[in-house]
Amino acid sequence: MNVEKLFAESPEFETQRLKLRRLTMDDLDEYYAFASDPRVSQQSLWNCHETVEDSIQYIQRVLDNYERKTVYIWAFVLKETGTLIGRGGIFHLNESMQSAELGYAIASSQWGKGLAAEAMQPIVDYCFRELDCNRLEGKCNAGNIGSARVMEKLGMSYEGLLRKQLKIKGVFTDQKVYSRIRVDL
Repeated sequence: MNVEKLFAESPEFETQRLKLRRLTMDDLDEYYAFASDPRVSQQSLWNCHETVEDSIQYIQRVLDNYERKTVYIWAFVLKETGTLIGRGGIFHLNESMQSAELGYAIASSQWGKGLAAEAMQPIVDYCFRELDCNRLEGKCNAGNIGSARVMEKLGMSYEGLLRKQLKIKGVFTDQKVYSRIRVDL
């Protein structure tokens, strides 16, 4: 997996309805607008952003990760309005195993429109075609039907259930594991 290429190129993508680009501090207000909605973080390890400072700290971590070349996050921006509606990217980048994990979050007002899968598809394609990735993995709470559907739309296969793997909001939660490997292309 060519992690150097990812951070050197800072690839941007365009889909039918979205533009994908690096997240920046200029996105603060729109990022806070979606990250402060408790529905968005309900099934996640991260907590709802209660103050703008929470979003500043998150975006700063993203910027630091760009510098450290450890996590790459794209902002999901609606082409029609220029509004940031979510973010997604790759983490747990493992060059020797040529693998990474996918993650994404999208504004609840945009749920059910196919936008998360639309946004993540060019990222998946880029990982396999340009970064020489062999395996992409994704996880979601067992009850998160929407997130599971996104991974299925991305051509990922269900691999199994990690029982009580994460403690989310004080509750141990089962995680579904999905993957897509190079031979699946």
